[in-house]
Amino acid sequence: MTYVILGALLAAGPVAVPRPVGEELVAADAFHYHSPAREFTAVVEFEAGNTEFVPFSRFELRDAAGRTIYAKPGSGHTVLDVSDDGFAVGIDFDGPVSGRARLHFYDLQGVEQGSAEVGFLNQRTFSDDGRTYCVLDGRAGLRAFRDGRELYALGPGHRFAVSADGSRLALAQDSVIRLFAGGREKAVITGTTPFVRQVAFSGDGERVGWVECGRLSVRRFEDGGLVFECGPPEPGMRFISLDLSADGRLVLAGLDEGKPHRRGLVWLLDPSGAEVWRRELAYGQWNIEVPAVRFGAPGSFEVRTADRSVRYEY
Repeated sequence: MTYVILGALLAAGPVAVPRPVGEELVAADAFHYHSPAREFTAVVEFEAGNTEFVPFSRFELRDAAGRTIYAKPGSGHTVLDVSDDGFAVGIDFDGPVSGRARLHFYDLQGVEQGSAEVGFLNQRTFSDDGRTYCVLDGRAGLRAFRDGRELYALGPGHRFAVSADGSRLALAQDSVIRLFAGGREKAVITGTTPFVRQVAFSGDGERVGWVECGRLSVRRFEDGGLVFECGPPEPGMRFISLDLSADGRLVLAGLDEGKPHRRGLVWLLDPSGAEVWRRELAYGQWNIEVPAVRFGAPGSFEVRTADRSVRYEY
């Protein structure tokens, strides 16, 4: 594995060399659904079946210490999303053949707050505060919910991001990225392609970034103005994933060399786009594109490949 450190000095001081502090095999908890920062975990038991999406017979929500918050019957759910505040969405999904799904919204006590039909289930996520849930419906477009109630629908797209407080959204369409505040359009950024891989907000919602195969771009949310833009650091590498730190000091990208997916990079940049740190990854041949990257608690981030998740501190 190769490391590069340039010691970029940031406004709040230098960033220490990231070091791995924990590793977990992904396959080890295949029947658990974790919130992004693992504040809560849903342990699932399945009914009998041999299809890809087997209904749950029961699920149990536990906190970070392993204490049971509540347990419920599976109620036909086949997928479960959990926020770091303990809110959950049980999804009755029969797979990509029909794509249809029904969402069931649960509060921290496991009480259902509401439900909604989805025409074709696609990307979905909670805001970091756990209260806003967004889903990209292949038929109705991007939809935002809060406490089980639908707030608004913002039209079709193929990738999106939601700010930490749930008030701001960025929606990638074929040739533009549309920025929304409170459901109202704030700015439109032109010149993108239909191949946006991931969109992400900074913690304060003031910056939004995205990656396409050969380009990483960071913009101001207020007016869509360019902060910086760059290509991959090495020939043959392609951007796969992206995240912006909560304090806005760092940009984290995951890259892959393409088929047969045996080599990747994790790349850390400062707010001007200057390289801070780089690490090469070597892994087995996979048919999925990795690595996925995500900032966690202050001073940490996670790198996830097909078979393991590694946490770094800096």
